[in-house]
Amino acid sequence: MSTQNAPLVTAAASTVLLGMAYIFSQRNNTNTSRREEDKEEATISANNSDADSLPSIVGSDDDGDILSDQSTGSTAATIANDDANDLSVLPCIQDRRSVFPNAFKKNPPPLDESIIRSLLDAALYGPFHGKCYAGNKHPAKFVVLGKESMIEMQHLTLEYYDKHWKELGSWASQGEYDAFRKCTEDEITGRWGPVSYMIGIVVRRQSGPKRFPQWEEASAVACAVQNMHIQSTKFKELACYWSSWHDAARDSNEMKEFLGMGEEDACFGFFIVAHAKNPDFRPRRRRDRSLVDVEWRS
Repeated sequence: MSTQNAPLVTAAASTVLLGMAYIFSQRNNTNTSRREEDKEEATISANNSDADSLPSIVGSDDDGDILSDQSTGSTAATIANDDANDLSVLPCIQDRRSVFPNAFKKNPPPLDESIIRSLLDAALYGPFHGKCYAGNKHPAKFVVLGKESMIEMQHLTLEYYDKHWKELGSWASQGEYDAFRKCTEDEITGRWGPVSYMIGIVVRRQSGPKRFPQWEEASAVACAVQNMHIQSTKFKELACYWSSWHDAARDSNEMKEFLGMGEEDACFGFFIVAHAKNPDFRPRRRRDRSLVDVEWRS
């Protein structure tokens, strides 16, 4: 393996872990799911007031710049000056951030569809086994929802809970459910109003004649989504994050029908694309390597 490709392999390995983490983190309670998402949004907003939070390629190439990092001192300078280590993709990975609705620009201009196509082009280049077998396609299916479709999907969500809230057991009384419903309905024009696109993320259980283990297909889709998120860093005006959505509605037969899914397919939420209220984000704080346990063996 060449040194030049090492960062890409590292990124792929990281996103496989992301996929596995996502599979095992599916929440069983709609209120819990929403509270955790709101808590994450509030935490990022508190830490950073600036919200530090499929064909035809349209995106641009990496420019080869290395972001400065004062925290690593001479180590960063050594890496930047070492021509043998091409780490030009690393700044894009480091700049990937989840930007939540409180940092979305109100009444944004239309977003050029070519930008969305470039995100989907990036998704194509994540690893998946199917390319090794004739007739197998990528396990991901992306459903790009514009304004009208986003509203339709949110009304579908409300209608599902109207029918099933009692059996779900997430609310103790009619009053509690009514409060949740009003909040969720207000979000159609409030929280989600500035959003340009919601991209439905579907894991197809079998995308060709060869059937692979489910965890491999889920991981491949997670890699694809991570690639989209990394590509989004090339557009300063974008504000993106991966929403798990309201879990009971997300996993319902109604959502399967809306997104055109197969019986065994799974929806992994929505990739939210909006305009950033403040495109000049502060550089993302670098993560300490101690956050990940690494064991080296000879």
